[in-house]
Amino acid sequence: MRIHYYLDIDDNKKIVCRKCGHVICNAQENYKLHVPRAERSPTEIPGRRPTEPEMCTYYEYYCPECYTMLDVEAQPRGTAPVWDIQVKV
Repeated sequence: MRIHYYLDIDDNKKIVCRKCGHVICNAQENYKLHVPRAERSPTEIPGRRPTEPEMCTYYEYYCPECYTMLDVEAQPRGTAPVWDIQVKV
């Protein structure tokens, strides 16, 4: 079952990368806690006009196997990963 642009839940109730098939975690978990996370300053983003770069950080989440970018969120520095999707299985 497709739950995100690059994420599926497989028959074993695991979240997997749609691109490479890597099993990330159980479907009940926040997948962002199980994948690499990069921090970027708004000043590093092409085409962005940062108004207050010290107020937020861009967090990028990647598949640990194929490094496809799974999600990006803008949050205050040090913020825990936000649940962007919770699935009841």
